[in-house]
Amino acid sequence: MTPFFSVVIPLYNKEAFIETTIKSVLNQTFKDYEIIIINDGSTDKSLDIVKKINSNNISVYNNKNNGLSFSRNFGIKRSQANFIAFLDADDIWADNYLETIYNLVQLNKSNFVFATRTKVLKPKNNLSVSHKEFNAFFAKPISNHSLFRKYLLNFSAIVIHKNVFDNVGYFKENINYGEDEDFAIRCFTNYELIYYNDPKAFYRQGFTNQLTTPNPNFKKQIPNFDSYLNEENKLVLKPYIDFIHYKLMVLFKMEKNSRLVKFYKQKIEVKNLNIFQKIKYYLPIEVFYYCKQIYIWFSKRLNHC
Repeated sequence: MTPFFSVVIPLYNKEAFIETTIKSVLNQTFKDYEIIIINDGSTDKSLDIVKKINSNNISVYNNKNNGLSFSRNFGIKRSQANFIAFLDADDIWADNYLETIYNLVQLNKSNFVFATRTKVLKPKNNLSVSHKEFNAFFAKPISNHSLFRKYLLNFSAIVIHKNVFDNVGYFKENINYGEDEDFAIRCFTNYELIYYNDPKAFYRQGFTNQLTTPNPNFKKQIPNFDSYLNEENKLVLKPYIDFIHYKLMVLFKMEKNSRLVKFYKQKIEVKNLNIFQKIKYYLPIEVFYYCKQIYIWFSKRLNHC
């Protein structure tokens, strides 16, 4: 029997989190789903942990290290369901996440893209997961104008019908940075989002063993976001693309890459930034870098108190 949801989980070196992630799916109140795990060449114990989990609706595929976009596309193409639910290997769902999305689908059968609000999990905080029953009051359609200005979505909280990929394309495999934003632009300029404004998905932030060790030979392949702008969508899309360029500018300030900082700064219309973003925009690279290092140091101290 064809499942209602296919849950796609790309996996690369998440031994500290993958078991909790999978169990958050297995504990769902809505049971009509399959889990597709794409192991992208993990070198830690992630795969061993997955193999110990006994469940008939888990399929595991092993690939060499091809990247996030390839893994997601691989999972989509092997899915049985019409609705694809994405989940990163270190994130978790409330036990009624899929039930919430299912209810959204039933109430909005002509729509193709659904999401819930997310909540950050930090090391110092106890896990507090919303178990509220579904309430249609929290569900609303979001126009792309509002979405690109106000809503920063996490792909662990998004469910997309397969037809969307046939229309706007899959995740681009020739880029390895900004994949989510690139797909979001193509998706939400064509489809309305049905959004549930209560946190049902949770993503980790600030965990010491969360980040994998970067490959010294890794080169960022970043899409040309400006290529999506035209006279028809510029008013709606430019603030969002400015925010993407702002994030890239911050990234390269941390790397002390003055050439790329200058490249992305000149693309940004400063009026589209808030006051805190403007401060970071104008701070010299060295000042920004050391302020950030101090902030990271204090954050680590607080997390271990």
